[in-house]
Amino acid sequence: MIPSLIESHLRESHRGYEHHTHRTAMSAQELAAAEHVSGHRVAKAVVVSLDGLIAFAVVAATDRVSLSALEEATGRPAELVAESEFTPRFEPCEAGAEPPLAMFGVPIFVDEMLLQEKKLVMPGGTHEDAIVLDTGEWMRCEGVTAIAGLGATSARSDFGG
Repeated sequence: MIPSLIESHLRESHRGYEHHTHRTAMSAQELAAAEHVSGHRVAKAVVVSLDGLIAFAVVAATDRVSLSALEEATGRPAELVAESEFTPRFEPCEAGAEPPLAMFGVPIFVDEMLLQEKKLVMPGGTHEDAIVLDTGEWMRCEGVTAIAGLGATSARSDFGG
C-alpha cells in the first residue's frame, strides 16, 4: 500500500496517476520485470549529495548515474549517498523505494533520455507498489531539471545506484 503522504501528494498533483501492486521488487530492474515493462520506462531515483545538498538523480533502470555529468551541469561536486544515511529523510518510504517527488524537498534531476518516454514507472514508496505518471506532468509538477548524459550505460558510467 502506498504510504498515505505519497498518495495525498499524487492525488493533489497528478490526477491521472496509476497505482499498481506487484511482487516484491528490490531493484529498478526487478520493478521493470514485475511491471512487465522495459527498464527504459522505469525511473530509478538515486540519492546523491551535491556538495552536501541531498538530491535525486533519476535515470532509467537500465542505466547508472554519471556523476561527472551531474557535476558539470550543477557546478558542484557529486557523490552517491549511502542508503543508511538517507533512509530517515524519506520516511515513510521503505529504503530503496523512494519515488522522485518534490514532497521530499530535494532537487530532482533527470536524464534527458528518460523524457522520451510518454509515461514513467517508479516505486510508490514500498517494494510492492508502483506509480505510473505522465512524464511531462511529472516534470512540471515536481520541478524536475533535465540533464544530458546523466544516465550512462555500464560501459561508460561513473557509478551505479
